[in-house]
Amino acid sequence: MSKKKKRRMTGAQRDRIKKRRREERRRLIMRASNIKKKKKVSSKKEKAKKDLTRGVQAAKKDTEAASSAAAAKRRGKKKVSYFYLFYFALVVLFLAALFFFLETVRTKLADYEASRPYNYINKIMDDCFKPGDAEKIIEASGYETGLFDRKEDVVSLVEDFLSQGTEYYSISTLNEGELKYAVRSGDLKFAEVTMAPNGEHDGAGYDVYGLTSMKLLIGGTYAVNISSPGDGKVFLNGIPIPDEYIVDRVEYENDPRVPDDIPNESRVTYEVTGMIGEPVVTAIDRYGNDVTDLMTVTDNVFYDVPYTYAVMTDDVYERAIGAGEAIAAFMQKDAGFWNAAQYIDPASDLYRDLQTSDVRWANEHNGYSIEDPSVTEFVMWSDSFYSVRVRFTHVLYRWGGNFENYFDTTFFYKAIDGKWLITASRVN
Repeated sequence: MSKKKKRRMTGAQRDRIKKRRREERRRLIMRASNIKKKKKVSSKKEKAKKDLTRGVQAAKKDTEAASSAAAAKRRGKKKVSYFYLFYFALVVLFLAALFFFLETVRTKLADYEASRPYNYINKIMDDCFKPGDAEKIIEASGYETGLFDRKEDVVSLVEDFLSQGTEYYSISTLNEGELKYAVRSGDLKFAEVTMAPNGEHDGAGYDVYGLTSMKLLIGGTYAVNISSPGDGKVFLNGIPIPDEYIVDRVEYENDPRVPDDIPNESRVTYEVTGMIGEPVVTAIDRYGNDVTDLMTVTDNVFYDVPYTYAVMTDDVYERAIGAGEAIAAFMQKDAGFWNAAQYIDPASDLYRDLQTSDVRWANEHNGYSIEDPSVTEFVMWSDSFYSVRVRFTHVLYRWGGNFENYFDTTFFYKAIDGKWLITASRVN
């Protein structure tokens, strides 16, 4: 409606229009209120309907559960099928048989495993081959200590092997039914163990193995080479070295003046190898004197025992010096023949030579003296024969200067009628 028309309305018309608008607004409000109420009612009805539906469904489920329980109860009263009884019985029997079979197999396998030979060798290893059992191993093996080996050295060597740890491995054997094992320490095999059935059986009927032999495969690394006069004695670790260890012998011809019944001088060489433990070499000479300190040793392997002389007594010294001075004086015409002859065997060539000799060492002189006398190389060839070397300077006093004559002679003495007499001599 245009403003012009509005202005033309009367007051009554405007009132009617306002009233009509108020009425329309009221109807709209009422309508909205009714719609709201209808929604609430509809919501309540739907909820009630849903509750009713749930109740019906729950009742139906209860009815079905009751029906199922009743049906199950009715079925329980029915007779069980013989097929199922037989089936379940077979299953139970099968499981029982399987259990029994497996248990039997397990027992048999355990018995068989317990009877295996390595169980016995393991026991031997545990009983013998551990540190501290060296003497037990040596005794069980029947090991014979070498002639020159000390038992303590053998025990120490075996103990060294054990302390480094041991292990075994199977080796071949020619005897049927016999089992042989090697025992080693590191890379070195030092023992062998042999087992065989001992005629007994265990609870399961299997053969019982026993130790039949144990062998020690040990040897030393020490060796000696000893050169010694043939008439002396050499000891190795306190044991005299037998002739079987002589690898070389050299004989020297005796002086022709030595009686034929006296053995020739000789020198022997001993060789001993494979000893356990460091060797100790000692020696005595032909006279029973300890000459160990006189030996020379090279590289702890080569030992040289020197030739030694008898211990000289005073009477040997005086007899030798007296004979030397008497012969020297006789040859210079300072003494008579008897002065020298009392020391010489009348049956000897020396006696006859001195007695008949027209040539002497005689030199013009006014006197003489004996200087720097020595008696050495006293060799007791036998109980009745010895030799000795006499040396001195025979000084002849002369006008214009003294003359010195060197005396160096070996006398060979023989026991004759209880006296020691010179049977021969050698000018050195």
